Amino acid sequence: MKIIIRLILALLSLAFLGGVFALGVVMYISADLPQINSLSDYSPPIPSRVYSKDGHLLMELSKEKRDLATIDEIPEKVINGFLAAEDDNFYNHSGIDYMGIVRAMVINIKAGRIVQGASTITQQVAKSLLLTSERTFSRKIKDLILATKIEEKLSKKEILFLYLNQVYLGGGYYGVKSAFRGYFDKELSEASIGEIALISGLLVAPSKYSPYNRPKQAKARQRYVLGRLFKTEKITEEEYKAALAEEIKIQIRKPVPLKAGYFSDWIRQRLVAHFGKEDFITNGYEIVTTLNWELQKKAEEEVLSGVREIDKRQGYKGPLSHLEGSDQINDYLYKQRVSVFEDASNYLIFKADGTTIREFVDNEENYNQKQLDEIEFLKSNEVEKKNFLVYGNQTEDTIVQYLEFDKPVEAIVEKVSDSQRMIYANHAGVKILIPYDHFKWAHERKIQVERHWWSYQTHPESILKAGDVILVQIKNEIVSPTKYINKEFYSIYGQVPKLKNLLSEQKFYLASLDQDPDAQGALISISPNTGEIIAMVGGSDFSKSQFNRAVQSNRQPGSAFKPLIYAAGLENGYTPASTLLDSPQALGGVDDSLSWKPRNYDGDFKGTMTFRHALEESRNIPTIKLLQDVGVDKMIDFVKRVGINADLPQDLSISLGSFGINLLDLVKLYSIFPNGGKLTKLKSIISIKDRNGEVQFLKEEKESEEEKSISVSETAALNSDDNEDKVSEDIETVTKEEKINPFHVNLTDEQVYDSRLAYIMTNLLKGVVQHGTGRHAKDISSYIGGKTGTTNNYVDAWFLGFSAKAVTGVWTGFDNNQTLGFGETGSKAALPIWKEFMRKAIAEYGDVDFNSPSGIVNVAINSKTGELYQDSGSRFVEAFVEGTEPGTKSATFENQENEDGISILDSGDFYNAQ
Repeated sequence: MKIIIRLILALLSLAFLGGVFALGVVMYISADLPQINSLSDYSPPIPSRVYSKDGHLLMELSKEKRDLATIDEIPEKVINGFLAAEDDNFYNHSGIDYMGIVRAMVINIKAGRIVQGASTITQQVAKSLLLTSERTFSRKIKDLILATKIEEKLSKKEILFLYLNQVYLGGGYYGVKSAFRGYFDKELSEASIGEIALISGLLVAPSKYSPYNRPKQAKARQRYVLGRLFKTEKITEEEYKAALAEEIKIQIRKPVPLKAGYFSDWIRQRLVAHFGKEDFITNGYEIVTTLNWELQKKAEEEVLSGVREIDKRQGYKGPLSHLEGSDQINDYLYKQRVSVFEDASNYLIFKADGTTIREFVDNEENYNQKQLDEIEFLKSNEVEKKNFLVYGNQTEDTIVQYLEFDKPVEAIVEKVSDSQRMIYANHAGVKILIPYDHFKWAHERKIQVERHWWSYQTHPESILKAGDVILVQIKNEIVSPTKYINKEFYSIYGQVPKLKNLLSEQKFYLASLDQDPDAQGALISISPNTGEIIAMVGGSDFSKSQFNRAVQSNRQPGSAFKPLIYAAGLENGYTPASTLLDSPQALGGVDDSLSWKPRNYDGDFKGTMTFRHALEESRNIPTIKLLQDVGVDKMIDFVKRVGINADLPQDLSISLGSFGINLLDLVKLYSIFPNGGKLTKLKSIISIKDRNGEVQFLKEEKESEEEKSISVSETAALNSDDNEDKVSEDIETVTKEEKINPFHVNLTDEQVYDSRLAYIMTNLLKGVVQHGTGRHAKDISSYIGGKTGTTNNYVDAWFLGFSAKAVTGVWTGFDNNQTLGFGETGSKAALPIWKEFMRKAIAEYGDVDFNSPSGIVNVAINSKTGELYQDSGSRFVEAFVEGTEPGTKSATFENQENEDGISILDSGDFYNAQ
């Protein structure tokens, strides 16, 4: 008996020690468990999104693709699907399902391997949110302990909220909301039972059961989940059978290009620099930019179209490649055909038998049948084969509805005919023809500064042959060859009835010969009043080159800089009626040490002309003379004052734009004119909110000290009538050597140019469009102003211009500073892009004239001499600052002096001179 008692005591002691040991292990492991309170501050990584002003998503940046869904957003049927797949006893256990553990052990023992887990949803929350994914005994104990604590702290709904937003479901998708959007392009409320079972089945191993890569396994897992739903009476037998038989459309994952690539990337760089990459891609920022999406699309379209036209004027670069033999050609066309269908397919069809096919399919048999039909047709017309062109599109082809019309695509040449002036080609089995008017531009490619002549291409056989792979743009227009065949050919062979009938029966899609441009272009458009950037294009194709030529490229502005010189001239004694001399003698005082010998674009000289006329015709010699009179130092100070810290040369070459400046800065310079002389502070972001809706601010670049150096804020008080005596007192004490420029007196940090002079500049630049080098744009509005710019050897071509609501600049050129070719001026190469964009901008914002400020008078003058109109000569009504018009003695710069040499100007005259 004693032995039995001792044995029992020993066993109890061992049990006690074992319990103590187990408790110690649990306490030790629990010591470093994370705090459960952190769940109430659930803050998973969510994407940051950038939008245009009108609400279009431009860009999404994320570490994990996740959209948070409230528990009320998640339908019960979705919750049931996940519970059936992972934890159908969820509402009955307290974090650990002991019966589930036993059941899993039995199943795994019978199977001889692990086929079923026993982790509850609560344990999975603990693992995914608070612990690591390591497979160790201690981590498993932590799972159990933490799951119990989570159940004590949180309700079942809160646990489900965490779980359904945290789970990884493959494809980069985290959480149910992003998964259903990603796989099916559906909201949770739209999901079918079959779709729910498919997604729920991914939980255990997303890659193993991926419907993309392993559809059979995905179907088996879906069948298991549906079986659990049926067994637990969450769905009926009819729903179960219908879900098994359902064909599900699964969205094909494709790369999503940035919208407004150059602008979006520019914004991204600044946001990442400010917030840091990790914070920005995880903290769910919502950024609304100033971009107008519709105008942005138009800008991109016109820049690409514009540089294509430049490139075509430079000549044809030739075919992309060449294919030999029918086998090689047929293989190329079939692969191209498959590619068209694949590109058009946005969904996979997940079939009931566990296989997938693309939404749109085409098989090789269909294509081969088309080839056989063509062979049979040609055999049946043996006598005419020598002169017959090609077999056309005889039947409706399903591929046509998926073609990209009016976009560059590759095609293979089937026949080229000089006598017919026609190119026949094939794109993915679709027959196309390229008539003379659509390839005549393809002359020999020759880009040179010197004038040269080329004629239209009339011999297509000299540039292409059968088997050549070419770039074309297909029109959505079906035509017969007889409409386009060269008349001389048709006059001969059109007399053969059989051939004539055969030709008229053939149907082709009309196309044009194309090529990728080497030239580049850029466009910036801003609101002059708010500084908001409306559109930004930094190149012809962001996918091919991310270099942003709108902000990163400093190019010589050429004549596009002239308006700034004329604006400075108005500040320093000139008026629109002043005269300038356009002759070599006008530069007699220029420093002989200068190495350049300026001349006008046309090589001619026109003698005396008005200030207005010199600007309208962009005359170089008068501009240089004007700068010489104003002074280089004053010009540099003027540019700094209006908001640009450009590195200008310290000589007269400034007048011809011989320095580098980017398009954004040049547009900003022009904006002071329609903005009434006020400094335009550029703005690209309207608002930034973090995941909690808190407003954030992007610290914009501070004004440089150079921009402030011309500030005259200390004279702002002169705007008040209370300070008239002070004004008069100050002026009367100025010596002859220190004359005040009255156009400077009322300037402030914001008002950087006199509002009356700004109005006069808009008037002068309107003249450039109506009568001068920008006249090709005058048909879009009577209220627009602008200026062309062309640099030496046609390296850079510009057009800068504005309406009352939008200031837009366009640049075209080569990245390597190669010439664009003879005659590629700002008017020819840049203005067409600007014109079509501004046509849409004016339609968007309205066509209104510029408001005239007080102090402006309109006077009829002789447009040739600048003198008051005297009933003879060419009459023109010109705007002047009151007191500077012809026939008056301006007090602006010709101040009377008293005997002591003191400049006298009473306060009334002073204000009238403003």
